[in-house]
Amino acid sequence: MKSRMAFVLCVVAVAFFAAPALAAGPYVGGEAGAVFQSESSLSVAGLSVGDVKFKTGYGLGLVGGFDFGTWRAEGEFAWRKNDIKEISFGGVTDPLDGESTSMALMANGYYDFRMVSPTFVPYVGGGLGFARVSAEVVDPTVGGGTVIDDSDMVFAYQFAAGVGIVLNPQVTIDLGYKYFATTDPEFEIIGAGGIKGEAEYSSHNIFLGARYSF
Repeated sequence: MKSRMAFVLCVVAVAFFAAPALAAGPYVGGEAGAVFQSESSLSVAGLSVGDVKFKTGYGLGLVGGFDFGTWRAEGEFAWRKNDIKEISFGGVTDPLDGESTSMALMANGYYDFRMVSPTFVPYVGGGLGFARVSAEVVDPTVGGGTVIDDSDMVFAYQFAAGVGIVLNPQVTIDLGYKYFATTDPEFEIIGAGGIKGEAEYSSHNIFLGARYSF
C-alpha cells in the first residue's frame, strides 16, 4: 500500500514540475468585452460636486508576451469606453450626457495553474502602467453645454483572474476578469478660468480573447 502511494505521489510530482515547461514560447493575442465603470466622485477645488454614474461600456485590447511555462510576462494595450448616465448630489439625481474613455499601456505578469488540467488552465495576475483618461461631459440642464472636454495621463494598475481553454498547442481561448484603476485624473472645467475638476477612474471588466503561441 505504501509503495503504491509513493508511486502516485511521484507521478503527481512529475506532472506538477514537468508539465508547465511544455508551453514555453512567445505569443500574441486580442481581447474584447464588457466594461462596468465604477461610480466616480467628481470634485472641483477640493469640494465635491457629485457622484457620476456610467452605463455599461465595452473595451478592446491587444497583448503580446512570453510564456515561461508557469509564469507569463506580457505587454498590453487596452481601450475602454463608457457613456455617462447621471450625476447625484445631496439626494438629487440629474441626467448627464457624455462619455469616458481610457487608453492604457500595461506591463502584466501572470501565474498559470497548469497542474490543474491540460485543457483548462486557471490563472491570476496583475499589471502596472499608464493610461490616458479622457472625459467629455455635457450638462443638459444648462442648455446642453459641454462643461468638460479634456484628458489626463495618469498611473494605472490592474488585477486579473480567469481561465485559459487550450484548443491546441498554438491557440488558447481566454475568459477573464480584470479590475482596472488609475490615480485620479484631472480635467479642466470649460469657462472656469483654468480651474480643474478631479475624478476617480476604475472599472470591472469581463473580457473574452484568444492567444496564439509560436
